[in-house]
Amino acid sequence: MFYKNQLPKHLYSLDIVRGLAALVVVLWHWQHLLYVGGVSSAYRMEDQPFYSALSIFYHDGWRAVDFFFSLSGFVFFWLYAESVASKRISGFSFFVMRFSRLYPLHAATFLFVLIAQFFIQSRFGSFFVYENNGLYQAILSLFMATSWVAAHGYSFNGPIWSVSVEVILYIVFFAVCLIFKRRYFLSAICAVIGLLVNEVDAEIGRGLFSFFIGAIAFLAYSKIAECRFEKILTCIVTVITVFLWVGVAIEYRCSFFSVALSEILSQVVPASFQTRIPGIIYRVYQVVLGGFVFPCSIIALALLETWVGGIGKKLSFIGNLSYSSYLLHFPLQILFFVISVCLGIDPEFFYSGYSILLFFSILVPVCLASYHYFEVPMQRFIRGRLSPKRVELCAGESRQDVVTR
Repeated sequence: MFYKNQLPKHLYSLDIVRGLAALVVVLWHWQHLLYVGGVSSAYRMEDQPFYSALSIFYHDGWRAVDFFFSLSGFVFFWLYAESVASKRISGFSFFVMRFSRLYPLHAATFLFVLIAQFFIQSRFGSFFVYENNGLYQAILSLFMATSWVAAHGYSFNGPIWSVSVEVILYIVFFAVCLIFKRRYFLSAICAVIGLLVNEVDAEIGRGLFSFFIGAIAFLAYSKIAECRFEKILTCIVTVITVFLWVGVAIEYRCSFFSVALSEILSQVVPASFQTRIPGIIYRVYQVVLGGFVFPCSIIALALLETWVGGIGKKLSFIGNLSYSSYLLHFPLQILFFVISVCLGIDPEFFYSGYSILLFFSILVPVCLASYHYFEVPMQRFIRGRLSPKRVELCAGESRQDVVTR
């Protein structure tokens, strides 16, 4: 039997899935290299490399960001909630831990993209993919605040938007754990608020909903892990998760559930609201994925590893790709674009399987090198300078750094 103070200190399976999810986002963004004249709708979706095998990622890979938000919520409540509530981690130490993990690579990639985009603009007359690269957007990017206020579209290293949402989530998380005793009740409220905010600001709303659903997922995991029926419940959760993913696969292939729900809604929704049915179905699917499929997957993996122990330990290095691949793939796309134009390579090359294999064969080693030789050293340097009394804790935190990407 597992008790709360005996929960594992590291879940290697979560390292693996966060790394794989980051690569899914990279696949979703492959379209950047296929844009014609900066127009996203001009590329041929079904001609992308290995489309028959990877089509789900080309179409729905953006949903991996919601999975990251949920995973962040799970891990933060697992590793930090008690320490924040008991004030063993101060606000300043928490800030230093997050800043040292996220900002160095962000600053480096932002500077690179800033220079590269203005080179491209001067050479070709327009920016690459993200066109809103003014002073206002640069200031927001510098402070990791691109999603905090209206920025008129993505800019510079566009994928940073979700990291800026994470920063907001860290603030809310810290306040919930420090101020309120019933933090899981507040987490449920925050998740509901996220659904409401989603109608006004989709980025922040998605983050709030998924992050605090992740918190609820950790509560469920910890309760099951300390229950005397934990093995039976682990099997039940795992079976439910498998059925949920089968349902996702069926929905992707033939839209079975969307069609059925559409028919039901068309019978009960007034004629004046019929045009809203597709939007309702989209929201329902979003809630099912973010509210059930993703958290159940995280719970099932955590329970299985708590039961068996050390699942995927030898492959856990994949998790080291997560943040670096998320921030480095767009700069690498810029390099591919510039080199291809300078060498006169036909843009059709990026529809070939060779192009994506070449891209990933460069991206993965660069990301691993970034993690070991830039991110971790900078993390230790900043923490040692700003919060030396917390270096030991921070070093432990970096070993299960399932934070954002």
